[in-house]
Amino acid sequence: MEKQVIKADVPETGGPFNLCIRHGDLVYVSGLPPFEEAYCASLRQARRDGTPIPRFPDIPFERQAEIVMEHLKRLVEAAGSNLDCLLKVTVWLRDQSMQESFDRVYRRYFAGAETLPARTRMQAGRTPMDCGLEIDAIGYVPKNGVG
Repeated sequence: MEKQVIKADVPETGGPFNLCIRHGDLVYVSGLPPFEEAYCASLRQARRDGTPIPRFPDIPFERQAEIVMEHLKRLVEAAGSNLDCLLKVTVWLRDQSMQESFDRVYRRYFAGAETLPARTRMQAGRTPMDCGLEIDAIGYVPKNGVG
């Protein structure tokens, strides 16, 4: 089995990693911060120019959670899977007091309680560019499209 780099309509920062890897029927998603393309473009430019990294824009926390979950969804779907096939998710919150707000958004992306993956949620010492959260995940690709 070969490692396959998965690409989707998800902005990349130009960092030294791939956002998603598929190996056999397993899917590995790197930590996803709530970075949209305009911010990622400014990060890539700053890295190329050797200039200071731009500040993360002031985006409401729930919108940040939606951005991350949408990017996670796009990546696992590009790998031939879906969010209900996630096995393990790790959530890093900048502020643990945002847990209820995060969970309201998170639950919308799964078919029901029985499809929720195992999950760890913790407060990060520091998130990328001081954004509100970062999520990584491991999942599987269902056989014959059935999760």
